[in-house]
Amino acid sequence: MGKNKKLGCFTLLLLFTPFTMAMQPLDDQSLSIATGQDGLNIGVQLSKIDFNQIAIIDTDGFAKKGETALTQAALVMAANPNAVTPTLGVDFVQTFNANGTIQNNTSQLLQAVIDTDKGNSGAFANIAIKFGSGVNGIRIRPLSVYLVPHDPVNIDAISMMNASNYVRKSIFTTGTTLKPNIKELLRTSNIDIEFMPNNKPTMNFQLGSAPQSHMLMFGGAIKSICGPTTLNPDGCSINLVSGNTGAKFNLQLTANDTDPTDTTAGFSLSGFYVGIEGKTGTNPTETGSVVFGNIGKSEKFDASINNLWLGDTIPTGSLDSNTFNGLQNGSMGNWGIKGANITDLKVKISGL
Repeated sequence: MGKNKKLGCFTLLLLFTPFTMAMQPLDDQSLSIATGQDGLNIGVQLSKIDFNQIAIIDTDGFAKKGETALTQAALVMAANPNAVTPTLGVDFVQTFNANGTIQNNTSQLLQAVIDTDKGNSGAFANIAIKFGSGVNGIRIRPLSVYLVPHDPVNIDAISMMNASNYVRKSIFTTGTTLKPNIKELLRTSNIDIEFMPNNKPTMNFQLGSAPQSHMLMFGGAIKSICGPTTLNPDGCSINLVSGNTGAKFNLQLTANDTDPTDTTAGFSLSGFYVGIEGKTGTNPTETGSVVFGNIGKSEKFDASINNLWLGDTIPTGSLDSNTFNGLQNGSMGNWGIKGANITDLKVKISGL
């Protein structure tokens, strides 16, 4: 009996030894010995991401100075009204075809190299991300942005926490039929971002002391956003929905490589960053913010707003010969700039 107890204890020790070893901290040197490389390498294979809705919820509403805040509301990103399916998402593209169709990536989507360092001002983690060889761009499928009021009795469309449980709601009754009192603000077609094949975008995250000065720095280059295709030669369709005071147009952004001092093909993302800034003043209502911008002067690009149309088509019975001689509403033509660049851009987003 004593031998059996000893044998059982010895067996348990053998069984749990690997788990004990796995819980020991591995520093960078240990990782190099264990894996034959410096840091960690993680590969991800993915062809697309599907989702139904994304919401930004303002929990205390909006009120003018001296007024009581209104109840909460939300901005919800979802499918276009009466779309075939409520599912939208992002496609990782191997090939952009001239007719506007795409071939999804079937190989490695991205590779992340993770490393740590004690740093001069404190320890930090460095995460370098690059796209795989088969990824040549991204397509954001058609979507709309809606303004959704908090009305749990008549609408009940804002997802929220109920005690410790998350309760998911939808802005649609069935399919893509909207619930009442929900306002569409923005509608888009496919938004295509095409990479430069030999200099694809990269992202470098630093967490901790961040010696690169920002949490996320970009690299690489892109060829176009909403570039021309046979189906949509003027770019992506954007509709600011507001009845007869709305606006619609086609947007197109392309790299401009005519500058003889420009040594990078495409529009370089070098110098662009995303970060988080804490409170800097003494104002008790001041909060931290997410910042986006670029350092110095960017490379040149061309921007076009094509087929600009303000307002809606006027019904035939409403045309007034005394107003602009009965002229029907129509396109204002194409607007654009060539060879533009931006210098020291900084955008701060805070609140809600």
